[in-house]
Parts: sequence; C-alpha cells; structure tokens
Amino acid sequence: MYGAYAGDDRPGGVRPVHPPTGEAAVIDRLRSARRDPASVVLEGAHALKHALRFGADIEVVATPDPAALDTLLAAIAPDVAPAVRRRAVHLDARAWHEAVGRALPSPAIAVARRPTTDATDVLSAPGVVVALEDPRHLGNLGAVVRVAAAADAGGVLVVGDADPWHPIAVRGAAGLQFALPVARTDALPRTDRPLVALDGQGATLASGGIPPGAVLLVGTERGGLSVELLRRAGSRVAIPMREGVASLNLATAVAIALYAP
Repeated sequence: MYGAYAGDDRPGGVRPVHPPTGEAAVIDRLRSARRDPASVVLEGAHALKHALRFGADIEVVATPDPAALDTLLAAIAPDVAPAVRRRAVHLDARAWHEAVGRALPSPAIAVARRPTTDATDVLSAPGVVVALEDPRHLGNLGAVVRVAAAADAGGVLVVGDADPWHPIAVRGAAGLQFALPVARTDALPRTDRPLVALDGQGATLASGGIPPGAVLLVGTERGGLSVELLRRAGSRVAIPMREGVASLNLATAVAIALYAP
C-alpha cells in the first residue's frame, strides 16, 4: 500500500524524518527542494534505489503510477522495493505535473537530506580522490561520480562553481553521490596527498595506473587543467589516443584512469 511510511525496514537502517503529509504539502516540498541547499532531489527509480542503499535520509517519495514503480523496482531493486512502497505518496496526473512539470526517466521523484560534506572530508577519504576543475556539463559530472563509486574511489571533489548535488548531476550519477564523499570547493586546498594531473602532454598512463591515495586532477575536455593546478601537480599522465582524436568524454577519461591495470 502506498502512503505514509511505517516502520524502518530501509537498507542501512536509515531512520525516517518527518515527511510532509497531504497532497498539497508534498507538491510544495518537491518544488521547494530544488531551491533548498540542504536538500537533494532524486529523479527516477535508479537514483532513489542507490540513495536508499547507501543510507540517504529520505524525506518524501512521490509517484504518478504506483503499480509501474512497484513492477520496475521488483525487477531492478527488490531490496528497496518494500521501503519505497511504504514511503511513496501517489500523486494523480494533475498533481504530478504541478510538482514535476516534465517527464522523468521513471515514475518516481524523491527528496533527501543533503550530506554535510566538505573538501576536507573528501581529501581525508582513503583511496584515489578525483578532483574535477570547472566541469561544464552537469550530466558528465554526475557520470564521473558514478564511475568513481563503481571503481571504489575515495571521493569526488569539484573545484569551481558546478554543484555535484544538482538534480541533473544526481541523475547522471544515478544517486551514487551517497556512496562516497562528494563536495564542491572554490579552490583545491593544500594537501599532503600526491597530485596527479591528467594532461595530454604528460607521460603515457602506465601499468599501475594512479598511485593509491593520490588526487587525480582532471580539467575540461576542451581546455584541460588551469596553469595553477598543472604547476601544483607532482606528475602528469596522458591517456594514449589515436592521432587526430582531440579528447575524450570527461567520464570516459576518468574511468580509464581509475581502472588502469
């Protein structure tokens, strides 16, 4: 039965917050969450399933089609299906359009509390940390988070204005921001960790890949890294490419670097 959450059978034992009650309150919360820096909007079942699996503090879930969502979760995430079923509020077509206003990849949207993670937390995490300088496309940023989570990286740090918790980035990562420390900073803090720059003029990425505990510095596809970060890097590595090919997609490049044997 879809309605108010009862019990605490969510993966990770996440305790429920006090969700809004009533259709009008749910609509208002879904809309206001996009302007709330303490909230994360989860668009689609994939983002919701990963958020639940990795301990997100879910405030509200809504769906225009409970049966379709239940069928989808039974196929892709039966482990979280009971929690979603008990938590989700059914919105009719009018209310759904008012709350969401556009098509989503699957019939689910949710609001979660945003973790209070900063650059220090990311740089304190074990494993390779990916630092993205001024990423231009939020979807690509999210894809990098997804790759980093899959590769069991230490975390992802965005240097610049792009928000790794923007709904587009969260959708691109399928909600895997909750699987590892992710934060934004205006400038890369000083750190004792080795800095390795991904740079076309660097040495060819060799066997052994990126050293454990390093910070992998990655710039934009077109412009690469800033002079400042290149100067700070202790080493530079390049991904070998066929002559005439100028660059790789951001997430593809990060995946190659993280998975280098």
